[in-house]
Amino acid sequence: MEEYKLFLSRVPEDGKFDRVHAILLTHDGRVLLRYKNGEPRITGGHIDLDDISLEMALRRELLEEINCEIDRCDYLGYVKVKIDEGRTEENWARMVARIAKIGEPKADPDRENNWVYGRILAPREIAMEELSKVEVFGKNNAKLLDAAYKVAREQEYFTELPSTEYEVLNVESHD
Repeated sequence: MEEYKLFLSRVPEDGKFDRVHAILLTHDGRVLLRYKNGEPRITGGHIDLDDISLEMALRRELLEEINCEIDRCDYLGYVKVKIDEGRTEENWARMVARIAKIGEPKADPDRENNWVYGRILAPREIAMEELSKVEVFGKNNAKLLDAAYKVAREQEYFTELPSTEYEVLNVESHD
């Protein structure tokens, strides 16, 4: 069984990360969620050898998975993941990022069957409710979302009045 432990405002002792994921926020404070197999997720993925920074890896993953660009991001912490009954450990960086542009839906090049992830824009309360449903990350996601909003306010991510609009950008699809 996998085990996940969230560490906010810290880096791993060895300073190494295997993956990077982000809470994606709009200028009006909504959260962009990605749906995979009908389950809400935050977006990100593996860090490639040619990624020179967490931000570069995140930007690449956002374009590949959900065709989204960001104009800024900040580090929040990391999740220590124990896999294979603790025999394998990975560190997954957690970031907050502000969306600059959301493109048309497109298939993830790393997935078979023309897999297009579902995408929604949700106000904070609905995003919190959706993310808390994810069994393995539920409690961590709530803490992470709170931390993301705190940093976003401090760093002045929000330039528009808060929106309560819920918007389905596209539904998940694959062959």
